[in-house]
Amino acid sequence: MIRKYNGEMSPTESSIDPYDRLLRIKTEGKTLNFYEVLKLEVFENDVNYIRNYGEKARKQLHSKFGEIDPGLWRQVFNHVEDAIATLTDKEKKAEYDKKLDIEQSSSSARLASSSNGSSHKATAKSAEPGDRIQCRKCSTLNPPSRRFCSDCGDALFLACPECGGMNTVHERFCGQCGVNLQASATAQREALESKFDEAEALLKDGRHDRACDVLRTLTKAQHEGEIEFAKRAATMITQITLEKDRLINRAPEVEAEAKQLRDGKHAEKAVALIREIPKNLWPESLKELYEEVSETKKQIKRLAQEIKTAIQERRTSRLLPKVERLLELKPHDISAQRLAEKLRKSQDQADRLKREKLVEKAKQYIKQFRYERAHQVLSEVPESVRTENFLKFFDQVSELAFLSADLRRSSYADPILVGMASRLVKMMPKDKHSIDRLHKITQRVEQARKNRGAPSSYWTEPPKTTTLGIPVDLYPRYRKFNTDAVNDNEHFDLFASGFVVAVGLGLQGIGIAKIETNLLPNKSGGMFGLIGVGRKAPTGDLAWGIDLSNSGLKAVLLRKERKGEKKDEIETIVHIEQMVKIEYKRPLSRADDADRRGLIQDAVEQFFSTVGKDVFNDKRGKPIVCLSLPATEVLGRFLSLPPVEDKKIPKTVQYEVRHQIPFPIEELSWDYHVWDDNIAPEDMGLESEAKRTCVVVATRLTKLQERLAFLRGLGITPNLVQTDQMAIYNFFDFDLFSDESYRQQMEETQQAVGILDVGSDASHLIICGPNSIWFRGLEVGGENFTRILVRQMSLTFTKAEELKKKPDTADEIFKLYDVIEPVLKNISKETSYSVNTYAGLDKLKLAEVKLVGGGSYLHGLLTFLQYGKFLDI
Repeated sequence: MIRKYNGEMSPTESSIDPYDRLLRIKTEGKTLNFYEVLKLEVFENDVNYIRNYGEKARKQLHSKFGEIDPGLWRQVFNHVEDAIATLTDKEKKAEYDKKLDIEQSSSSARLASSSNGSSHKATAKSAEPGDRIQCRKCSTLNPPSRRFCSDCGDALFLACPECGGMNTVHERFCGQCGVNLQASATAQREALESKFDEAEALLKDGRHDRACDVLRTLTKAQHEGEIEFAKRAATMITQITLEKDRLINRAPEVEAEAKQLRDGKHAEKAVALIREIPKNLWPESLKELYEEVSETKKQIKRLAQEIKTAIQERRTSRLLPKVERLLELKPHDISAQRLAEKLRKSQDQADRLKREKLVEKAKQYIKQFRYERAHQVLSEVPESVRTENFLKFFDQVSELAFLSADLRRSSYADPILVGMASRLVKMMPKDKHSIDRLHKITQRVEQARKNRGAPSSYWTEPPKTTTLGIPVDLYPRYRKFNTDAVNDNEHFDLFASGFVVAVGLGLQGIGIAKIETNLLPNKSGGMFGLIGVGRKAPTGDLAWGIDLSNSGLKAVLLRKERKGEKKDEIETIVHIEQMVKIEYKRPLSRADDADRRGLIQDAVEQFFSTVGKDVFNDKRGKPIVCLSLPATEVLGRFLSLPPVEDKKIPKTVQYEVRHQIPFPIEELSWDYHVWDDNIAPEDMGLESEAKRTCVVVATRLTKLQERLAFLRGLGITPNLVQTDQMAIYNFFDFDLFSDESYRQQMEETQQAVGILDVGSDASHLIICGPNSIWFRGLEVGGENFTRILVRQMSLTFTKAEELKKKPDTADEIFKLYDVIEPVLKNISKETSYSVNTYAGLDKLKLAEVKLVGGGSYLHGLLTFLQYGKFLDI
């Protein structure tokens, strides 16, 4: 088939040279041969070189598609394709070269005969090839003096790639260095083309700057043959720079679109979109987004494969969760939707059958009075098939299971446990074991009331391993006090550990306290003239300990009695003479400043009406009045002092206080206690490694002065002000550590005991050793239980308080504890954190934790701290 490449064109078409527009080849009206259309030297023999140039011509044509008339573009395209097909076929090329050679010879002869021949010599001379240089492009003969063709402007001389010497275009070997020009030029082109290939590969990896660096090595042409490549490289650098800028500007748009795809659950499309921007051009936010959607895509792929494998292996019984997870990630997957619907139907049938079997099994356990096992069985029923009737039945079983577990795990028999047992017997009157337990618990409670002085015995032995990692127990009875005067006092009977702070205050008042810190502001300069340091408090044989807490006023009158005549035989007995507990109408934390003053005033007035106006003017002597300072208003620091002489200790402590408490020392009322470690005088040098431990307590002076002035106006003028933490330590130092065998055991094993004081608005863990103290506050207390009951059960504050104190009166006890369980978890977590913090301080090993304070009487708190849960599920 013979194609016509440069036929006649329409007037519009004739104004455009398609070869110039598409391939940048100026035809100047003549027909291009196959070598010219591919920009090759005539009779080029290297097939790879021909293919390379042919492929470049193709790419150039495709990149220009649509820029000119389709007919013209097709004409040039056909010409290029015919040239590639002919010149890469050995036989076709040989035939074409022979024909082209004849045409060029004829053209040369015609040009020679038509030239201006004024003399025969000139004509003859011009015909000789040695005197003329034939243009490779248009075959025009040019004199040797010309460097470019006079007809088309094509180069007549080429520089040697090796030495740079100039040679005519028809010479095969360089006239200066003898190198094969064609072979050298081919090698040079291949080397330069390899640089362009390298740049293209770098571009694919998004390394635009590196690609430009490679191309810049080509822009400095050394020879004439490199000029074309230099221009091409410069053009490409410009294009790459523009492309990089375009991609950088496009990145924010891609990120916004990808986020929309992610939010629309199209993670796979988001990944593909982000990959349009080279990775090294991603901003940090786009990297994070890609990691997110890429991980989602991996999950989708993994789930799809697992689902496919399960279906092939016919393992579909547990396949639904995976399909549902796949739909969460890819909700638009129609096949997954259909599969999920099919599996749900099948699963629903299986779940209904499972429910019926489990309900029947639970009923059998209930007949056997195994309530906790019945609850475990019913807990296995899937949520999707829990009908209204099932839930009613489940609630009944949950109530039975909770009551049974509570009777089994509670450490002590008390009136609340009697109520729990009564509720269980009422629900299951034929349960002989529960009836028997009710009788035993009731007897145990009655015996405790008759023998108030006897030590408490366990209803159930507490576990050795608890959620805190150490034993946890109540501190229900006083050991070293004479309580004859208050044995009939209902507050002492039901609330003994709630008076620990008040009793600890009274002990300091009668002079039986290891820690004698006193935050009562000193009108003079304080000890050794130090600013803000509390003064030495007076002591006597009578002392009132008054604890003004968040929930109410608790007061205790202690009397010290000495028996024996000889000094070595004198025995000190501490009598608890009176106990008074007055609750505020509402907690101080729920009142503003004015209301707080009113609530405290009402409580103080009620206190005086109970014990008498002359309570502080006892006939036996004037009692020492000891006032507590709530732990929430106290700053505490634990110091290691260098082994200085005793007289230098106050100044040393003052220096530490200035640097370790974040308030000016002038604004504080503070005091300290140094533990006596029996350091010998010779060990008190500056280079000694011996250390003394010291605890510092402080409070804001102005606030304390306002509090004292207010109380004086109500008739209470304290002789000392002590912190809750120190009062608790003094209580246990007397009641627990004064037992020589216990104290010796603690010292030999280097152990300490933790006291968890559960207050109304907050709790505190005080870790006490025979000669050490450490404490930390917990931001959870008894009031948190009340608040969550008010919020979630729509109760009044008063009703919630009643249920908290008497949970056995609730309509559904297990639901009550289900509501307060988050608070129980919180206090357990905070206590565990404090225990672990202490363990990391390289101090005494913690042996056990004792619960005190009003909040410790919450039924179930001890059980939860011991077991971490109410029911085994």
